[in-house]
Amino acid sequence: MPRSVEDLLSRLTLEEKVAQLSGPGFPQLAPLFASPPGDPGVSLVKGFQEIAPHGVGHLAMLGSFCPDLDALPSFFQSVQDAAMACGRFPIPALIHLEALNGLVHPGAPTYPTGIGQAATWNPALTERMATLTRERMRALGARFALSPVLDISRDPRWGRVHETYGEDPDLSASFGVAFVRGLQGEDLRQGVAACGKHFIGYAASQGGLNCGGVNLGPRTLREQYARPFEAAIREAGLATVMNSYAEIDGLPVAADSEKLGTLLRDELGFTGVVVSDYASLDHLTALFHLAPHLKEAGRIALGAGIDVEFPEFRAFADLAELVREGTLDESVVDRSARRVLELKEHLGLLDHLLTPATPVTAVPSGTAPKAEAELDLSRAIAAQAVVLLQNDGVLPLRPTPGRLAVIGELADQVRVHYGAYSGVAAHESSISGFEVSFEGGGLDNVHGMRLIPTPGFPHRFEELARGVEPHAVSVSDALEELLEDPALLVRVPLGGPEATTPDDLARAAEAAAGADVALVVAGERTGWVGDVTAGEQVDRQDLRLPGDQEALVEAVAATGTPTVVVVISGRPLLLDRVADHANAVLWAPLLGPAAGPALADALLGRTAPAGRLPVSFPASIGQLPVFHGSRAGSGYETAAGAEVTYVDGPARPLFPFGHGLTYTYFTYGDARPAAREVTAGGDIEVSVDITNSGDRGADEVVQLYARDVVASTVRPVRQLLAFTRVHIPAGATKRIRLTAPVNALALINPQGLLVVEPGDVDLMIAASSSDIRARTTLTITGDVTGVPRDGRFLGSADESSP
Repeated sequence: MPRSVEDLLSRLTLEEKVAQLSGPGFPQLAPLFASPPGDPGVSLVKGFQEIAPHGVGHLAMLGSFCPDLDALPSFFQSVQDAAMACGRFPIPALIHLEALNGLVHPGAPTYPTGIGQAATWNPALTERMATLTRERMRALGARFALSPVLDISRDPRWGRVHETYGEDPDLSASFGVAFVRGLQGEDLRQGVAACGKHFIGYAASQGGLNCGGVNLGPRTLREQYARPFEAAIREAGLATVMNSYAEIDGLPVAADSEKLGTLLRDELGFTGVVVSDYASLDHLTALFHLAPHLKEAGRIALGAGIDVEFPEFRAFADLAELVREGTLDESVVDRSARRVLELKEHLGLLDHLLTPATPVTAVPSGTAPKAEAELDLSRAIAAQAVVLLQNDGVLPLRPTPGRLAVIGELADQVRVHYGAYSGVAAHESSISGFEVSFEGGGLDNVHGMRLIPTPGFPHRFEELARGVEPHAVSVSDALEELLEDPALLVRVPLGGPEATTPDDLARAAEAAAGADVALVVAGERTGWVGDVTAGEQVDRQDLRLPGDQEALVEAVAATGTPTVVVVISGRPLLLDRVADHANAVLWAPLLGPAAGPALADALLGRTAPAGRLPVSFPASIGQLPVFHGSRAGSGYETAAGAEVTYVDGPARPLFPFGHGLTYTYFTYGDARPAAREVTAGGDIEVSVDITNSGDRGADEVVQLYARDVVASTVRPVRQLLAFTRVHIPAGATKRIRLTAPVNALALINPQGLLVVEPGDVDLMIAASSSDIRARTTLTITGDVTGVPRDGRFLGSADESSP
């Protein structure tokens, strides 16, 4: 019996080591689960022995073979038994699933998507969500999740913005760390391995096109785009990383040893496993023409630092042959196999092999959390994620608002509130002609997926969503339940993302004219198949509300009836026309099953909305990309705060990063730094008294920004250092102390070193990136100091009475 990972590795043959670097794919596995005759267990073991005689490292897309959530534990158990029986050593396979907003499987609890979580500005909720997801996945027997998404998203044309935590490196880092801590737990033996993706720069693609090239310099990549990954690695022990599909300066990340080695491992301190995004090694041949065939693509990728090929053996299928030919050193295979085995050891999956008399641990373990606890948390996140973009006083509505016309098809639907990586979207894909192919040529798109449109999306998929998510409630239904006189609610299901006809406009205007308040529910659909306008491989040139829903808002507002608009989307849209005509606008960032009640509560004032934007909303398509914190000399404002403009319009976004209103007003006192001088390795600490000057309690999101006054390289005009969400009762005052490590201000100097430089730093305490309430200045003293690899990265905050 082997006594250590190194001992086990030394006993494996070359083929057995290669087997740990991937596994059989969908085409090989499908026949095994097609109702085999006789004893299913015996047939499954025999099948695995035939398709994977040297063992199984990883298994992808297993959930699609068992749509019944309750049957998954026994299904995964049988698969693991077969996988461990097909090699000389009973090494379990790593079964991975998606878990961005809860386990992605039909029937599993769903939470608001990544951008919705970020809109809460409350990472503690995301950590709790990931903790419950860990408990559920362990109860199923799955120990690896391809989440979270740590990409910085600054171009809303890209269809995957909703999966991210937004445009800011530090906000994204905070949520990424929270997710990884919750999913992996304090001890990975009791946790689920997280996967940070997509390393690196994936969301910064040319033209907002998925998988497009990235034009970012090494300084920007290191200082900004690597920051969420570095924080997750250093502060939460991130176990695995997935490569980006993109090429950067002519070299795909999957083939870039500088990105996957020098940057990721040497500089960021990563010691875990790098997995390939699905079919990204195929791209080295079919898309990038970097290799003449998959065999060479596998050699390049393994050498560059890709340890595992997903979703199946293709480019890595010939690694053993490459070693025997002398074109690949076996030590490179050993390096990746060692990392995979070490991950399995850290998860406790090799205890039965390395420790005598220890039972097999690659089985369902623990008890799934109670469904009510999961639903309660989903409701809490949704409630905190609602963002009030503008309000002239029409909100909150009275419990008896008079005649309320609720207009728009989306008001009566629940499916529109879910993202692409959700159980409902996965179910749609599985029953609607969604085909996956990873052939080297002739693909319909560069990802390698053939998406077959499904007619009748709104009606057929709405029915499916209600079946998969029985707790989901539409906006109209939630309002009707809460109104003192439900008979005053008039439903006008006209106009939507597919089309808004002239007849729709006329009938909607007629209903609005006869109402005391009109509520228009508009937005776009996000998913994989059907009439979606956002999602993976679903990118848009036009960010206006699809289906001419803007005309619907304008027709309703033209009646003179006070008009409130709810916009449902997982990314910024162009809302200039909506903002010009509506009295109030709410953003619902894919809030999941609790969207209806969360929005109804906010509209009626049962809760005071306090979500904040994690992304800037542009005023025009010509501004893109527009985001806070551009380097001095770029962006929509100067370091001194002066506004930059175009000759034909503003450069400032319509709604800036960090923006969000509520039903009260907060007054800020002066900023009080704990010290006027700090040194590298120390902390920046500043406090401020905040008073709720209104007549109702509400949450405020306090934001601390910083700016180097003078530096050796061009610095951002504004950098988020710390933030906190705090509840302040009406008339009360709280003292908020915000703390951030001086190391957070580190920069790559002209010599290419990560350092903290002495000098003055402007500190800004704000209600949003464009609403600075208090300022002060402190000085970093001492010499230029290199940043220690174990240094802290994230800010924090606490509250007290003044």
